[in-house]
Amino acid sequence: MQAINKILLDINPDSEQQPALNKALFFANKQPIIIKLLSCVYYPSVAASRLLAPHQLEKTKKVILKFHQGQLIKLVKKNPIINVTYETQVIWHSPIYLGILQVVETFKPDLLIKATHQHKTIIRRFFTPTDWYLLKACPIPVLLVKEQVWTKDSSVVAAIDPELNLSKESELDINVLKTAVTVSSHLKTPLHAVHCFDPNYWDILFEALGKTGMWGDVFPSEQNSPENESMLLEKLRYQHNVNFAQTCSEYVPNSENQHIVSGDIEHILPETLTRLHAGILVLGTHRTGLLGSTAQRLVETVECDLLAVKPRDFEAPFH
Repeated sequence: MQAINKILLDINPDSEQQPALNKALFFANKQPIIIKLLSCVYYPSVAASRLLAPHQLEKTKKVILKFHQGQLIKLVKKNPIINVTYETQVIWHSPIYLGILQVVETFKPDLLIKATHQHKTIIRRFFTPTDWYLLKACPIPVLLVKEQVWTKDSSVVAAIDPELNLSKESELDINVLKTAVTVSSHLKTPLHAVHCFDPNYWDILFEALGKTGMWGDVFPSEQNSPENESMLLEKLRYQHNVNFAQTCSEYVPNSENQHIVSGDIEHILPETLTRLHAGILVLGTHRTGLLGSTAQRLVETVECDLLAVKPRDFEAPFH
């Protein structure tokens, strides 16, 4: 992502709060942009009704679409911004995510923004099936936001894993960093890069290799024996530091903004994001979803917004 000139918003016009629209307007403080408000609707009770003849069904759908179009126009009139050119579109489609992806293909936005919802009784954001499908299938960056307000202290944090083979082959980490740089520039916020080194992961791997007799296949060096686990762990940690710094050097050159944290990712990453006043966490996804089940649990619990980026040559798994 080199620039953000066109933004597509998935809007529920019936909601009192519109965090997706509110945050999209932040991107207009640097240059003029086009924002399209999209309402993709489908009422199964209407579509499956046996009481409506085909022509009555079509008429009912038109009434519903017209109502939603009116709601979008009201939102536009409530938010006049000099640098923003608004467009609106209402479509009837099922499943919802495919309707959104069709508009992505025709409108060709640089960014898709969609609101998520906070669970009323637990500290957890609620992801709908549509959210997860968009994370997996949308070819452009997807920003999932909640009602938390961005402030002057908010930062953009890029989470990368330079040791992951998938990241190397697809340049996923580079895409994450480039996107983070673009977003940080538009929002005029600090930019950080973070990588979590989890010793527990390596301890489990070492134990498994030792029990299966495959240690020499993975660590062929004579010095890398099971008896030297602690030394090998330090070598791996050092290599992570070197690779991380090299990957970040062009995009986050200030070493003070490069953070390698050690510990259980489910605990250390949320703590780090809070310490860095993260407004947006940028991380990579691929055609099977987020990078692992741990990441899927994380994105539902972190307090900041989530910006999901696809690898190079991404092909959507849904057609």
